[in-house]
Amino acid sequence: MSLNDVISLFGGLGLFLFGMRLMGDGLERAAGPKLKHVLTLMTKNKLIAMATGFFVTAVIQSSGATTVMVVGFVNAQLLTMAQAIGVIMGANIGTTVTSLLLSIPFDPGAVFIFLGILMIMVFSKRETLKQTGNVFMGLGILFIGMNLMKNSMTPLQGMPIFQELMQSVRNPILGVIVGAAITALMQSSSVSVGIVQVLAAAGLISMDGALYLLLGANIGSCVPSLLAMANSSVTAKRTALIHLLFNIVGSVFIMIVTQFLPLAQWAEQLVPGNPKLCISVMHISFNVVCTILLLPGSELLVRLSRLLVRGEEGDDKALKMQYYDQRLNKTPALAAEQLYQEVCRMGREAHAHIGLAVDALKNMDLSREEDILRHEELSDYLEEAITEGLVTVMHLELSENESKRIAALFHVVTDIERISDHADNIYDLAKERIARQAKLSDKAIDEIEMLFQRVTRVLNSSLEGLEEWGVTDGIMQLLENEEQLVDDMTEALRRKHIERLKEHKCTPKSGVIFLEAINNLERVADHAINIAVSAREESFHNRSVHALPQ
Repeated sequence: MSLNDVISLFGGLGLFLFGMRLMGDGLERAAGPKLKHVLTLMTKNKLIAMATGFFVTAVIQSSGATTVMVVGFVNAQLLTMAQAIGVIMGANIGTTVTSLLLSIPFDPGAVFIFLGILMIMVFSKRETLKQTGNVFMGLGILFIGMNLMKNSMTPLQGMPIFQELMQSVRNPILGVIVGAAITALMQSSSVSVGIVQVLAAAGLISMDGALYLLLGANIGSCVPSLLAMANSSVTAKRTALIHLLFNIVGSVFIMIVTQFLPLAQWAEQLVPGNPKLCISVMHISFNVVCTILLLPGSELLVRLSRLLVRGEEGDDKALKMQYYDQRLNKTPALAAEQLYQEVCRMGREAHAHIGLAVDALKNMDLSREEDILRHEELSDYLEEAITEGLVTVMHLELSENESKRIAALFHVVTDIERISDHADNIYDLAKERIARQAKLSDKAIDEIEMLFQRVTRVLNSSLEGLEEWGVTDGIMQLLENEEQLVDDMTEALRRKHIERLKEHKCTPKSGVIFLEAINNLERVADHAINIAVSAREESFHNRSVHALPQ
């Protein structure tokens, strides 16, 4: 094997890996947040969960990425372990799609690259079609890299050392270990299966040896999810372990069967003269058969994982993200979507916070103090955690629309946190009112309630618009009119209360509490309007905000 062959081999491997990455990224970005909606279709029906895992893995071309997502979802309590098992099993089948593509009997690399470049140039302003062009580009580069590796490996056929090495992988245990090691190193079973196809196409490996390498690749594909176990909940760790157990049990079963049945020879007879397709058929068959055998008994895997991973889940009230998990950063579109859900959650928390604070002020009742303090603590935590997540995701490869949404969410988080700050201020006024025994007249209480109800209408509409990203110009105009009514009402209430002070119908200490309360409520409406502005599509370009008093 000459130096030129060695350079060609590594160059081909580089092109193969780059093509795989480009194709997977293009598919993922073309699908975008739809991946999240597909994953949320999962129910307790194991077949639906399995189909979902197959679809998502076929899209992003990585069972490892899918299982990492699943571990992240389980950790965020978005999926149960029962749902996760079905997805993982489906992912094992979905990852075989790549080997089927690579078994095309002719070299379409140049055609795919031409189509990809054409789509990128013609549809550069249409994100989905542009990313589809990247998929074709990646697929073409992948084929070119594969053929380059195949041609550079041909001289190895006459090397005794290499022949002995390839003979050694016919040993079941050694073959599985080598396959698992290659997959763990590449972090992708699709890549390692592609390499096995190249070896077979170059006549460097027997089908028996290829079979054991494939089984090892299945086990090695568990490495990403095992790495994702760090800092995960007990349930998430069990989910990652189930992925490993499933592949080990399946591989051991197939290894035992091969000692009695000539599976590799049957596959060769099924597709004679096409070693790449033969390997693809074996890869698909093994994963489908193992899934059919193990899916009905998945509860046994759950019990085994509980025996191996001891412990109980932590307190559900602990400060943590419910939707976003850093493991989701491997799929940026999904990470952006989950951060958006965290922001919506933060908005709902702020809404509840302000309501509890106003009730405490009106009724001079501090019995919900524990709940209010929890809202305050959670608000501070979410502001910091979400902002940190937004900064991270902002630097990932997102579509133009996703990048605009992330930029807008920075402003939304700030406005929501300010609403919680005003809720804290109002609650402090409630405590001050009780401490100083400052009495407010029934008229003053009614006025606070009227203003609060009008502010609540603005806040409700803004948060609904945020959750739907659907604030139209018409709705925005109505909100601005409503907010203007809040401003007018606040000013009128100030004047009325000053008159009451002049007429000695109210004490100065209660007067200060009243004025501070309506000032804080007015500012809540201002921040609510800013949230609505951020939820308008055109606001991503030029975001105008209300001038807020400090």
